[in-house]
Amino acid sequence: MRRFITLLFILLATACTTKKSTSQNKTDTLSKFSIKKRKTDSLIAMGDRPDSEQEGNTFKEVLSEKLTSYNKIQNIDTLVVDEKDSMRVHCKFYCLHDSSLIVPKRYMWGGDKSRDFITHNFAVKIILITNRDTVLTKIFVKKDFTPELYDAIRKYATFIDFKFEGYNTKLKNKLLFESSISIPLTDVGVPVYLAIDKKGKYEILDQYAIKH
Repeated sequence: MRRFITLLFILLATACTTKKSTSQNKTDTLSKFSIKKRKTDSLIAMGDRPDSEQEGNTFKEVLSEKLTSYNKIQNIDTLVVDEKDSMRVHCKFYCLHDSSLIVPKRYMWGGDKSRDFITHNFAVKIILITNRDTVLTKIFVKKDFTPELYDAIRKYATFIDFKFEGYNTKLKNKLLFESSISIPLTDVGVPVYLAIDKKGKYEILDQYAIKH
């Protein structure tokens, strides 16, 4: 009988110890979770997020893509036929490697915020040949689009890409090109458009002119 009571006492003591240990582990886990959550909330409050919380590409991926773009040359070569006229378009989109664009450190949302980011401007050279006449040869840079840009975009942004959108009949039969002028490494920017007629006359348009 005494052996039975002693055994029962040991089992009860072991159960209490196990329960206490489980409870302590649970408390420790909740405490660590709470600290991690407060840290994440603090980063978000400062306008930052850890890479695991980022939507889309991480800052390192965006930076790598930007650095790679310096050595890429994008060529567009297409032919448009409009009744009796044929228009041959040659475009070359490239980096100027001028190191003249300084992006303030406040825009470095996931990188080194202790210094500004020095990068390059881009340009696009367009040659338009209508029938057998070269009617336009021009290099377009950001300043050509200045009237359509906000102050911060004008100071810190550059061409991100350049695309041929086709022959637009709504714009009185003009060749339409689209680009984005954005602050490097950010999503701060605006779309801009370039319309060229068959005689080589061009105009800069914003997104509202295209929609209407």
